[in-house]
Amino acid sequence: MTENALFRREGDVYLPGENAGGPWSPDFLHGGAPAGLLASVLEPAGTEGGLRLARFTVDLLRPVPSAPLTVEVQRVRDGRRLRLLQADLKAGEVIVSRASALYLEQVPLEVPPAARFPAGDLPPRGGDDEASLSEAAGRARGQAPLPLPGLHHTVRVARLDGVDGSGRGRVWMRLPVPVVAGETCSPSVHAAALADFGNGVGQLQVNPRTGCINTDISLYLHREPLGPWLGMDALARMQPNGNGLVESTLYDQDGPVGRVLQATLAMPVYASS
Repeated sequence: MTENALFRREGDVYLPGENAGGPWSPDFLHGGAPAGLLASVLEPAGTEGGLRLARFTVDLLRPVPSAPLTVEVQRVRDGRRLRLLQADLKAGEVIVSRASALYLEQVPLEVPPAARFPAGDLPPRGGDDEASLSEAAGRARGQAPLPLPGLHHTVRVARLDGVDGSGRGRVWMRLPVPVVAGETCSPSVHAAALADFGNGVGQLQVNPRTGCINTDISLYLHREPLGPWLGMDALARMQPNGNGLVESTLYDQDGPVGRVLQATLAMPVYASS
């Protein structure tokens, strides 16, 4: 599957592949692709000394072109118990996305039941209902899948309910290819690459002509996910000013692992032919 990776690295340059593309233009990437790349580049320095990714935030400053990209990393705070890194994703000299990643020390601790995260979970996925996210959303809405290739076709989902434009969706998801060719995709990087799909799974189409785009991704993980599948329960809401929020709870086979918040902006949508 290496040849199908989202990016191929050549020295300090990352070259996007077809699987990193977005649904609206062949010239730009899906937001999940740069998010996964930034998380992957930051991880080696971030996890030194046994620290764990606790928060990963991406500002999607501009559409990320399907073109050679570079990443510049800065250590903002480098302590024994807390490490904060920042990374700029650049196309030429233009910063197209900016990420910050917070890594925390792990300390064994007895936690009383009242202070633990709730043990709720998602229903199990079916055995034979796996499809691309584009196909699953198309079936739920009675529409054809989006025609352009890209990450929306690469990511595999088992739909539980929703994903129909109503602002609510529940799925199990997995990324079947590496983020960077020849590099192992850790559970945290896997979660970072999939976090952008909260707005797709919980897409809110407030009327036939208006949907929502997200301008950022804030992923919080209170523990590292287990297994190849990540569950997502996404809920979107919108104010009359055209600004909204998507809140997604993430799960693995043992229960909740974190949350994703995304600020959204109402945008015109056009029916696919």
